[in-house]
Amino acid sequence: MQIDFFLTLQKVVVLFLLIVIGFIAGRSKLISEKGQKDITQLVLYITMPATIFSAMQLEMSQERLHTSFLILGIMIFCYVVMFTVGMVLSRRLALPDNRRDIFQTALLLSNTSFMGYPIIQSLLGPEALFYAVVGAGFIFEIVSWSLGIYLISRNGTEKASFDWKKVILSPGILSILFGLVFFAFQLPVPEPIDSVIHIMSPATSPLAMIVIGLMLSRSNIVEAFKNKYLYLAASFKLLIVPITLLFILKAFGLSGPALVIPIMMIAMPTASYVAMFSGNYGNDAKFASQIVFLSSLLSMISIPIITLLF
Repeated sequence: MQIDFFLTLQKVVVLFLLIVIGFIAGRSKLISEKGQKDITQLVLYITMPATIFSAMQLEMSQERLHTSFLILGIMIFCYVVMFTVGMVLSRRLALPDNRRDIFQTALLLSNTSFMGYPIIQSLLGPEALFYAVVGAGFIFEIVSWSLGIYLISRNGTEKASFDWKKVILSPGILSILFGLVFFAFQLPVPEPIDSVIHIMSPATSPLAMIVIGLMLSRSNIVEAFKNKYLYLAASFKLLIVPITLLFILKAFGLSGPALVIPIMMIAMPTASYVAMFSGNYGNDAKFASQIVFLSSLLSMISIPIITLLF
């Protein structure tokens, strides 16, 4: 599986321009903060599940099952590495405990849904998106709604208790489970539902990018650029950890989708979940938003660089 650097750059520039549109719309008050939340809900609960479900409507084969399980196992290994690096690094920083938790979670959770899926689909096509959803997205959602919430809340004002219902009923997991049922039993999706799903799916990518731009428009840009810890988090999140894992996986003889998809997914910027969870559980939402902002901005440079290594 080859990824063309200039094609990647072109695709990333398109996504970046969509982010710029969202940024301008937010700064100019064309879309309010309430409007941003409404669009986020639209993506999370309607268009993103449609994209996930649509990506899984492929013909079942042994090769697809084998590749999916292989990527699933690789992603578990990647998350163990990212968790360990985040834990060790955050403990060495002169930060308050609550910000250390955010720093560690920022290294752990990548923007799989809002940036990972659109980039994988635009670069590698619908079959690669299937592997990204089943192999990477499934683990990401479980880790986010369990370990991610625990880390963010443990020094926040609102303590979270683990609830399997929240994990299973999260929109990402629910849509993956529904998609797996239809995939495993090769069930046909009746019309006009199938047409509605395929019409809604393409809306996810532009809407997700615009939401990121809206989030960035409400961040303190000057303050974010002055914070050295944000650059440290971004450098490990976007380059150091993905490149290290890339060479480790290559050393084990992995190639093709089993190499490209896990690395591309973990090389995405910090997930917006980190800022969202910080606000929900009384942690430092401002610091979390700034990490999301700077890593998202710098990923426009780092993502094409990562593709050079394939």
